[in-house]
Amino acid sequence: MSLITTFRALPPAPSAVDFTAFPLPGGRTDFLAKASDGGPVFLLQDSSPTIYSPAIELKYVSVQFHSTCRVTTGGGAIENQFAVVSCDASVPELHEVFIRCLAAAVEQLPVVAGTSDLQHCVRSLLDLFRALSRPSSREVTGLWAELFIIAKSKNVAQALRAWHADQFERFDFSWPSGCLEVKATANELRQHEFALEQLQSPLGGSGYVASVLLQAQGGGVGVIDLGNEIEASVATEPGLRQKLWENVAASLGDDFSERLDRTFDASYAARNLAVYAMGDIPALQQPSDPRITAVRFRTDLSTVTSSLAGSARSVLDTLFM
Repeated sequence: MSLITTFRALPPAPSAVDFTAFPLPGGRTDFLAKASDGGPVFLLQDSSPTIYSPAIELKYVSVQFHSTCRVTTGGGAIENQFAVVSCDASVPELHEVFIRCLAAAVEQLPVVAGTSDLQHCVRSLLDLFRALSRPSSREVTGLWAELFIIAKSKNVAQALRAWHADQFERFDFSWPSGCLEVKATANELRQHEFALEQLQSPLGGSGYVASVLLQAQGGGVGVIDLGNEIEASVATEPGLRQKLWENVAASLGDDFSERLDRTFDASYAARNLAVYAMGDIPALQQPSDPRITAVRFRTDLSTVTSSLAGSARSVLDTLFM
């Protein structure tokens, strides 16, 4: 049973310090519970002496340190000191991202973790949820296409390792001998916008462009669906799972509800996937005037033939091996 299903089946807590909870896997004594208002709560055991640590209150997430809580599970009840990490009940669309992201981070905690370990564990999560209060700088189609490339890769773990850790990195995927830029469009024509530097292969390496045509479909595949498919392929690698969900959360922005509702036809995307060498893409020449520091342009790839041998899927499989 998944953590999400388990969470949904838990009863709400009768108080802020008394929980019926599910023990998280691993050698630690951590729990997933449901707050009295229905929001998800992680109870992370704190082995440090009780000292004052200020609580953290964000728009959607709060953290209370050194909370003494009573926790009841199928194996009985315990009372202990925890860091209590809660997600706002009023944003149920975020609960799955919150649970999956924090669960992966918790798996990497030492068996005996003090307050400083717990603060480090939740710090990156808090940074991500701060981003949910700001406008996103990218389209959800781009995130969907990148997740689709990873999910359909022959080597999901290697594709995740190559995926950018920062959405402002030059390429969407990079590895020692090459890079891959992913473009997506929900239009019928295969037209994409490029920055000139996105078509400059790394020195001594090879550059590629994946083009994905998308078709909106009610009841189709969404960002969370692709994330779940990817996570299942790297279930034993919590670091990669954490990277996956952190990237997803960082890309959503303040209109996360609308973005998470967008779904597309995965079979249509698979049929209309194309991969090119960067040299195949019609592009402008590098400006000779050094005062021109950035160039963006739109290119129609509808009549462009890839110079790469084999199907788009087979090419991608070789890149991430």
